[in-house]
Amino acid sequence: VGLTGLNWAGGEILACRAAHRFGVPYTLSTMSICSIEDVAGGVDKPFWFQLYVMRDRGFAASLIERAKKAGCSALVPTLDLQIQGQRHRDLKNGLAVPPRLTLATAFDVLRKPGWALNVLRGKRKSFGNLEGRIPDAKSLTTLSQWIAGQFDPTLSWKDVEWVKKLWGGKLILKGILEPEDAKTAAGCGVDAIVVSNHGGRQLDSNISSIRALPEIVRVVENKTEVWLGGG
Repeated sequence: VGLTGLNWAGGEILACRAAHRFGVPYTLSTMSICSIEDVAGGVDKPFWFQLYVMRDRGFAASLIERAKKAGCSALVPTLDLQIQGQRHRDLKNGLAVPPRLTLATAFDVLRKPGWALNVLRGKRKSFGNLEGRIPDAKSLTTLSQWIAGQFDPTLSWKDVEWVKKLWGGKLILKGILEPEDAKTAAGCGVDAIVVSNHGGRQLDSNISSIRALPEIVRVVENKTEVWLGGG
């Protein structure tokens, strides 16, 4: 499953086209630079959509409807991002939203003139799926504050059922590490689960995906497909 990782204008569209050439589906993130509509307009084959179920359930419902209209062939709710982890590498590198311009970041930009030119020419300068959807989001600072307040630790299996009912199509749950969660997911009738620890950068002390895999496969008992996410 190819998840978005090219955070520059048009990167998701290029990645989606490349994924289809290799015969694998591309999964567009809620927090992508290109919007669902941007990618749908730039490719001729269906892609998948990775949904973050935020506190604003109305906004989550609107994302589901937009994914339907774009012809996405599967929905991939992420279950392990309800609390924002303290990502030490991001802190060390000074990653922030909005970006902070320092001598180090200015030097990085000057070393990558092609990338910088692409960003300046790009249609989007923010998160495409969120633009125009958030009240009073007149700056990246306001946008980042809204995002930080949208992580919802109350997400439950009732919400999964709600998403499943709204979507009505193929549903894949990403972020499963515990056998009991895997059993519950399989009981919900989902089409697949992704054993994943969010690349090892979300919650501290989590076990690796590969270590969790054997027990999850055992308890699921072929009731649904089990996939492995890289870490």
